[in-house]
Amino acid sequence: MANYIKQSLEEGETIIFKGRLHWSYIFRYLFFSLLFTICGIVSIALAYYKYPEQKTTLFYLGIALLVLAFFIWIIGRIVRTRSEFAVTDTRFVQKDGIFNIKMTEIPLARIETVNFYQSLWQRFLGTGCVEMVGSGGTSHQVHCIEQPMKVRKIICASIKKPQNELNNPSSQNIQNIPNNSESNEREG
Repeated sequence: MANYIKQSLEEGETIIFKGRLHWSYIFRYLFFSLLFTICGIVSIALAYYKYPEQKTTLFYLGIALLVLAFFIWIIGRIVRTRSEFAVTDTRFVQKDGIFNIKMTEIPLARIETVNFYQSLWQRFLGTGCVEMVGSGGTSHQVHCIEQPMKVRKIICASIKKPQNELNNPSSQNIQNIPNNSESNEREG
């Protein structure tokens, strides 16, 4: 799934969370695929049981509707898999597209705020939108994703982790630098 995202990882960088679009994003494809499947089955049934004089026409119409339903379903699957995202330990990465690919990368250190949007209908379905606002006021939204609250929490935790490491440096990273008063006392 995350082939392009895995290829874009820097040395030592790890993926914390991988996500994708929610199934409701392709609801219209699923709806029309189901509708054409039902119409195709009804057409074939009518060809054999109700209108045998139109058997050939109704049978081929039913087959054509079933093939159309299959292609609509395949297009829906392609649309859903064309977009994926991941949160790594240093950045947020999103890939859009299949043939023409667009990669969006946002360093976690540049993200100031993570907003979360979810309508009542989206709450029932378990989908929503996460918006990351970066320094300078730029924003990036990821719409109709699975587990949006979990994604928000992971991004927020990943943002806070580097800040906590800066505020609480380990003793190995602290260098003893004499201040000016100590160096002046030694000289004098």
